[in-house]
Amino acid sequence: MHKTLYQALQVAFPELKETELPDEQDNFESLMLWLNQFYSNLQQLNMMDYRQNGIAECHRLQQLNIDLDELSNQIDAEMGAFYEMYEEDDQEIDPEPAHAYDFEFTYNVVFNNIKLFIEPYDLALLVIEQESPYWLLVPNNEELVNQIITAFNEIFGNEEPMVLID
Repeated sequence: MHKTLYQALQVAFPELKETELPDEQDNFESLMLWLNQFYSNLQQLNMMDYRQNGIAECHRLQQLNIDLDELSNQIDAEMGAFYEMYEEDDQEIDPEPAHAYDFEFTYNVVFNNIKLFIEPYDLALLVIEQESPYWLLVPNNEELVNQIITAFNEIFGNEEPMVLID
């Protein structure tokens, strides 16, 4: 199954076709280093600071000349409206605003906006769900996407499953 995952990722990221596979193919950090050895293909979203989301570093977004400032501004606008709502409601009740702990909202805002911006380019957004999720963009080929998700989840899914953001 390890080889299947790496072969599928080599289809998604052709620059990796000629690279040697990591020695520890079932080690997530080795996978991450292998995926990012030439370009930033696997990004991480810091759930405590949504601005640390990997958008500016994402090689595929750069290749497509997507307006990264516009994408970031859209995320900022949605997060700002959410923060304002909590600051107005919770300021007197709780010195730590509840939004600081609303990971699901942050997750949805960031990934739904990325999905919106990549839609015209026939790409799929895959997310590795963990405390600070990782994400990558692959060609929107149903067979390839299913192969990557299935192989990844068989190796790493118990601790950090991969999902497709629809």
